[in-house]
Order: sequence, then structure tokens, then C-alpha cells
Amino acid sequence: MAYEGPSGSGFNQIYFYDAPNPLTLATGERVIAYVYLDPNNTPTEIMLQFKVGDWEHRAYWGSNDIFLGTDGTASLRSMGPLPPVGQWVRLEVPASSVGLEGISINGVSFVTYGGRAVWDHMGKSAQSSPSPTPTPTPNPGQPPLPGETVWVEDSVPAGAIQNGIRESWNWVSANPAPVGGNFSHQSNIFAGYHQHYFVGTTNPLSLNTGESLIVYAYLDPNNLPREIMLQWFEATTRWEHRAYWGTNDIDLGTDGTDNRRYMGALPPAGQWTRLEVPARLVGLEGMAVNGMAFTLFGGRVTW
Repeated sequence: MAYEGPSGSGFNQIYFYDAPNPLTLATGERVIAYVYLDPNNTPTEIMLQFKVGDWEHRAYWGSNDIFLGTDGTASLRSMGPLPPVGQWVRLEVPASSVGLEGISINGVSFVTYGGRAVWDHMGKSAQSSPSPTPTPTPNPGQPPLPGETVWVEDSVPAGAIQNGIRESWNWVSANPAPVGGNFSHQSNIFAGYHQHYFVGTTNPLSLNTGESLIVYAYLDPNNLPREIMLQWFEATTRWEHRAYWGTNDIDLGTDGTDNRRYMGALPPAGQWTRLEVPARLVGLEGMAVNGMAFTLFGGRVTW
């Protein structure tokens, strides 16, 4: 049986605490919950709060309208945009991101700001699982999905300068087969921070209100990174627009802000996965980018 939160404007929540059977989270585990957002009454933000001795362990999706905790810390961790409405979506919160590794929780609060959400199946998982309704991945060689603008495929955009740190650009046509076009670009295998990037293209990518940045990533199952990151270069603010998945090992920017936005767990390894970053989450709505970096900590990724 699912449980429905109250509806209405502003802050709403249902919660329990002092459970006699607490939930203990080991290193590497994740808190999970399923949520269904009412498409006719959509909240601007949803939040999960976890009680230990206090309630200072929070994860949220959507806008930052609920003034609890300190954004970018375990007390208020952004997990990215709101999930799709009108369908059940699995939410995952790495215990490490909200300060709960090795800790037992005895209460959970299910919070919305405006709108209505239905919740179900809350617990923990030892590994990441994709949402039951993932974005379809095109077959290799398939044209872009409707509404997409392809900026990097088979080569960097016109006029761009290519460079790298602990690796260079490496275009491959197999292992894995490209998701589109004839070539993908592949990172080297390296234990720590490494990246390849371009900057200075004469063909910048402009981002309108409501648009998202997309890229397909294939994580090597035999050389799995701990973290992957995308960085974008804008002429005035430069490289201060970043999104990352996985652990928080790459010390660039300020976590929880446009210059280091956590987007969730690493995508599944051994398959192409479409990554989406709403431009507003990295401060790029109404901006034009003329550079991009493909960054990771450990392992290897094909892009």
C-alpha cells in the first residue's frame, strides 16, 4: 500500500520517528524510495529527511524552496531535478551524501513544497538500479531523438582547441560501438583525476529556458570510475558549470552550487546511458557554451 502526502501550497510533510526497528546503512549503501508526482498538481520540490538523533540528514529534488539545513552539505543535499510526473520513479540517495554511512535511522519524513506526491517502497539498497522507466537509449547509428541538437559527434565543434589532463582525445569505432555517428571518444584508464576537453569553438551551443544538456556515457565494467563529471565553459564565468555522478572526489567548485551539482549515483556500467542536466541546475539558462570537459576519477568512460 502506498502513502499519499498532503496537498496544498507551501511546505507539507508526513513522517514517523522512534521506530523500534531502525534501518542501518552500511558503507556504499543507498536509501531508496519510490515516488509518484501528481501531473495535475506538481510540487516544486520534494525532500526526504532522515532521523538519527536529529533530522539533519536531507536530500531534495527540484527547486530549493524548503529552508532546512545548509545547501551542499549532508543536511541539505540536492539530488537534481524533479523526477518525471505521472509515473512511479525510483529515488536513490547514497548514504555517504547525507552523512548516514554506518548509521541507523529511526525515522523518515516525506516532504513536498506545493503539489502532491504519493510514496511507496522505502528502504535501502546495496547497489544502484536504474529507474523502472529510463529514458530510451537509441541504437548505435540511430539519428537524434526529436528536439535534440547534436553538438559533439565524430569530431569536436569547429575551431575548438583540444587538450587533456593525463589523457588525450581518443576516437574509437568499437568496444563499445558508438551510440550515434561513426566514432565515440574514450578516456584513458587512470587511478585518479583525468579528463579531456575542448574550448574556443566558433560554433557555441546556446541554451534556452527549460532546456537540458545531454550526453551518452558508457562506463567500462572492468575499469569502473568512482565519479564522472561534465564541465562546460562559458566566456564570462569560464569553467564554473559542473555536474557529477557518483562519489565526490573531484575537488572543483563548491558542492551543491552551479559549479558542482550532484546528479545522483553512477549510471549502470557496460551499457550506454543517456545523462541529462537541466541547464538551470548549472547556471546555463540563457547562456552559450563554447567548451566542454569530460572528467572522471579513476576508471574509463566512453562518451
